[in-house]
Amino acid sequence: MFFHLTWLKDTTEKNYTLDFLIESEDIIKARAFLSEEKVITLGLDEYKEEPQKYWDFFAEIKSKSGVTATIIWPKKEGEKIDNFIALLVNLKFDIVKADSYSNPIPEEDTKKIIEKLVKQEEEHEALLKKQKEEAEKKNKLNYTDDKLLKSYEAIDQVVDQIDQLIKIWWNNILPETKKKFDDMRWEIAKLRLATNLDKIIDELHKALNLIIDTQDFLLWKLEQEKIYKIIPGSQTTNVEVIREQARLFKAKLLSTLWAPLSAEEKTYISLGYTKLFAEYLKKDLEVAVQDKFAIVKGIFWWAELMILFILLEMVIMSVFWKYIGVELSLQRYAIMFIYLAMAGWLFRIINSYIRPKTIFVYVMCLLWLLLIYAGLVYATKIILVF
Repeated sequence: MFFHLTWLKDTTEKNYTLDFLIESEDIIKARAFLSEEKVITLGLDEYKEEPQKYWDFFAEIKSKSGVTATIIWPKKEGEKIDNFIALLVNLKFDIVKADSYSNPIPEEDTKKIIEKLVKQEEEHEALLKKQKEEAEKKNKLNYTDDKLLKSYEAIDQVVDQIDQLIKIWWNNILPETKKKFDDMRWEIAKLRLATNLDKIIDELHKALNLIIDTQDFLLWKLEQEKIYKIIPGSQTTNVEVIREQARLFKAKLLSTLWAPLSAEEKTYISLGYTKLFAEYLKKDLEVAVQDKFAIVKGIFWWAELMILFILLEMVIMSVFWKYIGVELSLQRYAIMFIYLAMAGWLFRIINSYIRPKTIFVYVMCLLWLLLIYAGLVYATKIILVF
């Protein structure tokens, strides 16, 4: 039986929608054959005329399970059987034999044509596979090269850290530690020629740990007269700030190399300098909680500092927003800046000029602050409207 087939088939390079005749024992076997060959059937109807009248080339196709069917191609003036076979080869059909109704061809000749075209298709497929692998390799190299470039920059930063530490603390560093730094510096310098990213990250991790451990030891031995509070009344010293900054530097550097981070290092990355301020504030609160007046005074001082810090961040973002990928509404940004600046100015007046001596005075100052701030905000809105 013959069936008129309209069908769709995907290949590596192209989607085909074609008309064929297919010869099979019945429509069920024809559908089974097409399904096995992953042909999407758009139409399959019985064809009752003689195929030789409108159709010419035909080929016997064998499926993966060994089922055979004959596919017949329409007559086209001047077309050669080579084109028909090339199409079937490109469609990934396993051709047993091929011939023509109008101009029969010796089986040996068609066999040679099939072998030739199959070989060409295999070479073409191999070329496509090679091009794909080269493209993937190139993309992988570009990705790796980007990481390597960042790792080489990180190497320079760590070497600078080692040099600064040795220069500042040369007289206090133990001889065996100096030897460790010399060896470490030499090993890190050699990494500029390395391409093993995991090895580079591992060595940088060791170097950063050595820097932090050595710095902590040296700060612990620092003379008392060189240790001071970062602001009057605070419990946080310059030594603690240096320690925290070293840990923040380590976390940021490792994160640029996509290295595994500890929970603490992830906190440094997510919070940045806010993490440092939180550590200082926590320590001050733990001491101040023993005295209610000190707590209230500390809150006012830290409120002023945090507002100033936020204002500084806003200034930085207003200058560099294009480079950090943040979209800003300049009008709203300016209004927020004005409101925060007014609040910071009011806290400054209370902390530096009024200087309350009791909790009651602080409470009264806070009430007046809120009242004045509300008035300033309202006045600002009126000015902006007009």
